[in-house]
Amino acid sequence: MNDIPARRSWVPRADWLDRREAAPAGVGGRVVWVLTLVGALLRILFVTRPSVWVDEMLTWRAVHPAAGYGFVEQFLDTIQGPLYLAAVWPLTHARDTELMLRLPALLAGIVAVPLFGLLAGRVLAPRGARLALLLFALNPFLVWYSQEGRGYSFLLLFAVLTGWAYLELVRRGPVPGAVVGFGLAGAAMVLSNLSGVFLLAAMGLSLLTLHRPATGRAWGGWIFAFALAVLLSAPWLLKAAGIWAIDRVVPGAETGAALRGETTFSPLAVPYAFFTFLFGYSLGPSLRELHQPDRLAVLMGYAPVLGAAGVAAAVAVGAGLGDRERRRTVLLALWIAVPVAVLILLAVRNVKPWNPRYVAVVVPWLLLLAGAGLARLPRRIELGVAGLLVGLTVWSLGGYYGADKYAKADVRAAVAHVAAARPASGTVLVPVVTTVYAYYDRGGHELLDSFGWPPLASPAEADRFVAAVLAGHDFCRVVLARAWHFDPQGLLPAALSRAGLLRTEATFPGVVVMTWERRSNRIGDHES
Repeated sequence: MNDIPARRSWVPRADWLDRREAAPAGVGGRVVWVLTLVGALLRILFVTRPSVWVDEMLTWRAVHPAAGYGFVEQFLDTIQGPLYLAAVWPLTHARDTELMLRLPALLAGIVAVPLFGLLAGRVLAPRGARLALLLFALNPFLVWYSQEGRGYSFLLLFAVLTGWAYLELVRRGPVPGAVVGFGLAGAAMVLSNLSGVFLLAAMGLSLLTLHRPATGRAWGGWIFAFALAVLLSAPWLLKAAGIWAIDRVVPGAETGAALRGETTFSPLAVPYAFFTFLFGYSLGPSLRELHQPDRLAVLMGYAPVLGAAGVAAAVAVGAGLGDRERRRTVLLALWIAVPVAVLILLAVRNVKPWNPRYVAVVVPWLLLLAGAGLARLPRRIELGVAGLLVGLTVWSLGGYYGADKYAKADVRAAVAHVAAARPASGTVLVPVVTTVYAYYDRGGHELLDSFGWPPLASPAEADRFVAAVLAGHDFCRVVLARAWHFDPQGLLPAALSRAGLLRTEATFPGVVVMTWERRSNRIGDHES
């Protein structure tokens, strides 16, 4: 690829990546293994330290269904991606711990590093490939999902494999081995997460615009490759797609009430997604800060670091978009733009709310584009921009591992505190994170939740919630975490104070533990 001279047309000749092309130089085996070791250490480090995350409970509940539901029923019915469920099912049934819940994601995240290195060596010149692999190994977004018991690490692993298989089909033609490899990798990607379909759509478009087969036989091979990916995932895909209101994408169709209120979609969510793809959730404002009412003031407080990150990313990716290897650039741009455009459409039409992880399939191609761009820059500028990108990435990793404000809500610590606290309480009010609390509490307390209640929009609504949920209770503990989901305006503590005496008892990362008592009671009456 890198020996083909630059052409002036936007789409170069159709023999890019064909059999006549010289073999790529690759990244270099030593570099791949060193960065694989670095990536593995980052992904293993503190993997069991975070409490189970709210989203991880979706996986746990799928692999621990109600009586009468077995593996096959859950495999077909889960919306979370059944391939991860299949991997984690025997592990958590053998030993129900955070490590077993996260182990498949961890292993997938580690294996993805050398595979991405091989892919980068196929697509980019050695210098750009090494830079892209460095960014991939250190990437905080990828580290996060390698330590979370959900299917996103699988999604990224199989996205890399599907990209490799696509390029093999282009290079070798639709020979049986390449066709089957693409079909298997594509199906595994879709079965890891429904958003894998977005990348398959992008690859179909790149086939039509960049790599059109020259013969009917070649067309047949490509069609079979895509059909195999769809057919293998169809038993689950058809059920999962039925959960979404796909008909809302039709112009003029009713879209209904926003799935997640004003956070269902915002134009600012798109640049934020690209920011997280490069730097994760632990650089600049935390997720909790971004849910505060005055988000603009929060962002302004982080203007220097956000500005530095934005400049570094814009220079690297912008240089990549201006690369002389235009066919490669268009390919990567399509594999980024199409999934993002599909999710924007689904969010705008209220089919699926926007979240960066729903288009995580674009991360490998974004990093390849950044690596290509860095390698194009003059040497001194390249060192400066690459140094800034790596420096900010390492800073983000430091925040991920060591800063409480970026930590996932430590519900596990709250459960341990409540179990040991005096005066004892048999009742705990736990809005939002009830399932996580129940996972650690294992029936130790009566749990009061906020299920079925809309987000609190006024003091009167907060008072009604408190009166209804705490009816018949004179003393309990209150555990608050991820309050923006149920109490975005912070109305609940004031309502609890109006109904009784509220005291803060302990705080943990992302969690506050309080005691609540009706004013007519004495706390000493509840001692045990």
